[in-house]
This record gives sequence, C-alpha cells and structure tokens, in this order.
Amino acid sequence: MAIATLSTFFANKGTVAVEGANGTPISESLFVVKDVEVTVSAEHVPLFGFGSIRRQAVARHTGKVGVKIGFAKFKPASTNWLFYIADPVSGTGALTDVNDVKLFDVVVVFKNEAGTPPANETLTATITDVYFPNFPMKAAEGQWIRLDLDGEGTTITYT
Repeated sequence: MAIATLSTFFANKGTVAVEGANGTPISESLFVVKDVEVTVSAEHVPLFGFGSIRRQAVARHTGKVGVKIGFAKFKPASTNWLFYIADPVSGTGALTDVNDVKLFDVVVVFKNEAGTPPANETLTATITDVYFPNFPMKAAEGQWIRLDLDGEGTTITYT
C-alpha cells in the first residue's frame, strides 16, 4: 500500500494577478499580498411536498464568487487596472459619469511550501467576471499604502 504524500501550502508563497476582461489588455501581478479570501456561495432553498413532512430536495440559486484582496507596496501610477474601477471605459483614473462596469479576472496561485514531491506543485483559482464596487486606499504613518478590494465574480475554476 502506497502512502500518499500531502503537500502543504503556506499563504506567503504564491501570487495574485488581476487581468482585464472584455478586451482590456491588462495583466498585472500584485506586489505584497496581505490577504486573499475567496468565497463560493449560493442561496439554498429546501423543497417540501408530495405528501411528506420531510424535505424532498434542495435547490440552489444566486450563485456568486466573492473575492477579497488586500495588498501593499505597489506603484499606483503603473497599476493601471485600478483606474478602470473609477473610469471603466478608458481607465484614466478619474471618476466618470457612466454606468458601465469594468470586469476583471483574478488568478490566485498558491505554491507548495515544503518543496517535497511533487515539487513545484501549485493550486490555482481563477475567478472570472469580477467587479470591484469601490476603491479603498489606506495610508497609515510608517506603513506601506494598502488597498483592500472586495469584489464579486461569476465563476471559479480550481486547477
């Protein structure tokens, strides 16, 4: 009987990239990632009937993928995908009077911490069609400027 070797993943080893969706040619890795949280959820409805008091089935609807990213130590002037949150059409960074929403793809890659077989193993989560409703920038004395983005996507794929 073979004994399975379990890989260990540590939050400090990995990358997060935000890519433009809908024709925006942006692909940028975030610098110092502080927090990443991905939540896959759907509302569930228990179904009853057919002459029984017991639940007969469970249906789900309103599926979504929440994604939270906290990062710091970056160059705002070269992080042009952020400007598309304020100006989804041209990405100038100025808040525009349009109701368009820029969608992004978020790719999170975690790397095997132990370096043991299988070497270079990764766990990748790709969240598509993510929108970020706000742009919170936090600057505190003696600290790197930090961004905490909270968005919602439509699909997720783990590989």
